Amino acid sequence: MIARSERQKRVDEFEGAFADAVGIYLTDFTGVDVEKITKLRSELRAAGARYIVVKNSLARIALTKCGIEGLTDYVKGPVGVAVIKEDATAPAKIIRDFNKEHKDLLNLRAAYVEGTVFEAQDALRLADLPSRDVLLSQLLSCLQAPMTNLAGSLNGIMSKFVRVVAAVRDKKEQEG
Repeated sequence: MIARSERQKRVDEFEGAFADAVGIYLTDFTGVDVEKITKLRSELRAAGARYIVVKNSLARIALTKCGIEGLTDYVKGPVGVAVIKEDATAPAKIIRDFNKEHKDLLNLRAAYVEGTVFEAQDALRLADLPSRDVLLSQLLSCLQAPMTNLAGSLNGIMSKFVRVVAAVRDKKEQEG
């Protein structure tokens, strides 16, 4: 039995992690050995995420305190939670790759990304989305293309003008 102060400390810890997160992924880690969980944790850590094993009642309290609705239904049995503050789709990619390598050993239950709860299948589709940085660079290139074309067109007009002036000068020099 956990002392009340320890329970409150854990609830506060979970609440802080959930409140700051842009992505929360709930997994069932039944059957995953320590070595594989350690590998998963290091991959998630490299992406800026944390993987924590939670006590269900404390996790439900923390989720409710954060105002995250719809996710508490998935907090049953052994639950591991991947929490990320920046790239919301990174854990989905890591979990998908982990399952490819280990034959679907880690069961993704649900995800909470940017205020929306996703079922397991929909959450795995998030893995196919490009990262935020890739999306921003694609947007930037779309915005940059028209400006580049305009600059090229204006440069072409100026080049033609300079060639016409040079031709007129050459003709006047030949006549004069």
